[in-house]
Order: sequence, then C-alpha cells, then structure tokens
Amino acid sequence: MCDFSDMTVDEAAKSAMQAELICSLMMGNTGEMTEGEIESLLALIKQLTGKAGSWLIAASGDDAICVND
Repeated sequence: MCDFSDMTVDEAAKSAMQAELICSLMMGNTGEMTEGEIESLLALIKQLTGKAGSWLIAASGDDAICVND
C-alpha cells in the first residue's frame, strides 16, 4: 500500500501545475536547449507528475495501481 498521507491536495496540485508550467516553457524552445538540459527537465516533469498522479491514485483508494519510484 502506498502512503501519501504526508502530501496534501494542495501539494499534489502544485506539483501538477509546476509540471504544466515547465512543459509550457519548453514548447518551441527545445532547439535552444542542450540535450542535457532537456533530459534534466524531463526528469523533473516525470518526478512532479509522478507525485501528483500517485497522490490521486492513493486518494481514490485504488491500491491496485499504486506505483512508487
């Protein structure tokens, strides 16, 4: 069972919003970025969306699809 009791709905929402903002900033600008910068931002997006998604899954009570990094 996943334990996301230490994360609030506001924190999950902030993680999702941060990921959305990063994606918006990256759109159309990846040509000006190095491969390393892109990979770093993609890793951050994965972490942020993973946190938000895992919290939503845990909050829904569906432990069958709970995944941890």
